[in-house]
Amino acid sequence: MTRTAYIGTLDGDGLVVATEDGGPLTVTGALRQVREPSALALSADRSTLYAVSELPDGVVTAVDVTDPQRPVVLAAQPSGGAGPTHLAVFGRHLVTAHYSDGVVTSHPLDPDGSPRPLGSALLLEDPASGAAPHAHQVVPDPSGRWLLATALGLDAVFVLRLDQATGELAEHSRMDLPARTGPRHLVFHPDGDRVFVLGELTPTVTAAAWDPATGVLERGAAVTVTGPGAPDPTYPAEIITSPDGRFLYVSTRGENAVGVLRIGPGAPQLVQTSSAGGAWPRHCALGPDGTWLYVANQHSGTVAWLPLDPATGLPGPVAGEVTVRGACWVAFA
Repeated sequence: MTRTAYIGTLDGDGLVVATEDGGPLTVTGALRQVREPSALALSADRSTLYAVSELPDGVVTAVDVTDPQRPVVLAAQPSGGAGPTHLAVFGRHLVTAHYSDGVVTSHPLDPDGSPRPLGSALLLEDPASGAAPHAHQVVPDPSGRWLLATALGLDAVFVLRLDQATGELAEHSRMDLPARTGPRHLVFHPDGDRVFVLGELTPTVTAAAWDPATGVLERGAAVTVTGPGAPDPTYPAEIITSPDGRFLYVSTRGENAVGVLRIGPGAPQLVQTSSAGGAWPRHCALGPDGTWLYVANQHSGTVAWLPLDPATGLPGPVAGEVTVRGACWVAFA
């Protein structure tokens, strides 16, 4: 079955469209008017694709993908902050994290998926530290009650509330991490009770217990995600889970590698690092059937695909690649 993939780029050709057929990707077109789309997200019904434009004056764009190979821009709005790096649909709102000024914003969504003008903005801050927050990611929790936001510059993960009626954002709780962890991205385990936080400045994954009833994270143990002889610094970028919840996959830019970690009752354990198939692997994603891992290699301008062993979860050697200038995100329709 042929599927459509959307590839976000930086200094590339905008939002790139491709087909996937048994693993390989083939580029079929691009929406060049969607500028610097460094992060993508799909609506729950997968009919609308959202993109940030990672610019000093950020933009969020909604794209109608009802016909996956013929995407049409619905609407765009100022994102409400500087340098947006991530976004997600949270109920009837689009929420966006901004790296440059540390603001998390919300936009109400029209019934057709178009974002309305800015609803609210919340600065992630720690006045006592005086550090720049660098909000990097926003992730709704599986219960649909809370929004988690990473603050790389504050070494913290914030738990936020969003009033679905008004769009107002408010801080609820936070989990602090050791200095210079630089939390970049996080992922929920499929059981909904655990969170794994990826550090960018210190290459670690920190396990945390999540209580959706109280909206509180409890920090657990951390483990290094780079292999022996890895350069320093390495700047990990993305973290995802296997659908069965047994493995984590982590892209590491300085190492140009993908780390595989086995999930257990305590901290996950690194079991292998594999070549990412290119330079500066930014985002990685599993294919629709879970048997391929796709890696966006920004500096080499490729998306590579690696086969996954269904029994061990381990990727094999790179099986192929497609040229996409500035590739930094992969999402499947």
